[in-house]
Amino acid sequence: MAALRFARLTLALLMLLPPLLAGPARAAPADDLAGEWTILIPDAFPGITFSWQVKQDGTYLEDARRVVSGRRTQPTMAGHWSLEDRHLVMTQDTQGFVFEGDISGNYYSGSLFLKGVEISHFCALKGGKSPGTCTRLSA
Repeated sequence: MAALRFARLTLALLMLLPPLLAGPARAAPADDLAGEWTILIPDAFPGITFSWQVKQDGTYLEDARRVVSGRRTQPTMAGHWSLEDRHLVMTQDTQGFVFEGDISGNYYSGSLFLKGVEISHFCALKGGKSPGTCTRLSA
């Protein structure tokens, strides 16, 4: 009887092996990214908080406000994004800004480029709350 239970348990555990080897299930990248993100760009734009409304279709809208007064600092900008593994690139359609970095859960950090020149590091937190300070995840 004990041998039969052991055999059944072993078989059940072996059936679990393929999903375990594949790693944790991940939602579609668009599902993970879609929603509001709050961004800090401390070197290039201190004192300004940016926000993105990221859409599942690969586009986003960007707004910016002064931290102290809450006044808008720019018209709403549009852009598009692409994701490969954890590496996310967000490209503004009109101004030539490109955000390039890595995602870790609800945190995104990396470098901001303007027309191919790195001008700042940045960090973003999913949701309406500011990241507070920026910690780099990528080089």
